[in-house]
Order: sequence, then structure tokens, then C-alpha cells
Amino acid sequence: MGITMSLMSFYDFPLFDHRMQEMENASQRPRSSLSLSAWTPRCNVSETPTHFLVKAELPGVPKEKVAIDLEENVLTISGQHSEEKVEDGEKFHHVERSYGSFRRAFRLPEGVTAENVEAKFNDGVLDVRVAKPSPPTPKSTRITLN
Repeated sequence: MGITMSLMSFYDFPLFDHRMQEMENASQRPRSSLSLSAWTPRCNVSETPTHFLVKAELPGVPKEKVAIDLEENVLTISGQHSEEKVEDGEKFHHVERSYGSFRRAFRLPEGVTAENVEAKFNDGVLDVRVAKPSPPTPKSTRITLN
């Protein structure tokens, strides 16, 4: 479940892609007793000549509740943002914070491997670096003329 986003140029249909992600997220939102919508971490995906980079904002999520998986060229970031304890007698007048499980998935090009993935978590920001696969070397075979 969830949407898998393929990497493409930033300028290729960004509004359409964003709206599709919003619709997919809205259809799978668990409802919290204190929040009106589920929480979806914001992510930036970019690339350098040697790596794909994914940065996810995960404020308030301990790293023990974050999972990063790579399966069939799909990088998935998932986890749980738990509700805070409510004190006895505490009444809410306004609630904007959201809680619940989350999942973001990004399709990467063929050839990426889990051995070439590095992840760091600092100050609520997850940085994932995926080394680009080496381009295949073209095979050349000399054909002998008879």
C-alpha cells in the first residue's frame, strides 16, 4: 500500500505528482483521537553525479521507530510518530499536531543495492544517501570474417 514515487526531473509534472501523493495519503490515513489528519513526513529527493539523496523531516520521532528498506529498487521510509501522554485534567483547545504510522516510498533506477545505502538521523532530519549504480560497460566482441 502507499504510493511509490519514481525519480524524475523536478520539473516533470510536479503539481500532478504532489496531488497524487496527497490523494494516496488521504485514502490511507489512520485517524487519531486528537488529530484531524495523519502525519506525512515531508521529503526532498535530489541527486548528485554519484548519489541519490532523500531527506525526510521526522521531528519528534525517535530513530528506533524509523525503518528504511530497499526492495526491488524501491526505497521505503516508514515508522511511527506516537501521541504524547495526556495529563489528568488536561483539556485541548486547539490541536494541529498529527500522529500515527507513516510510509514514504521512492522508486530508484535499476542496479541500486542496500550495501550502497547510508543513513544518518540528526535533529529530526533523516538523510539517506544511495550510491548510483555503475553504468554497464558495453561489451564489444570482434567478429572474425571468413
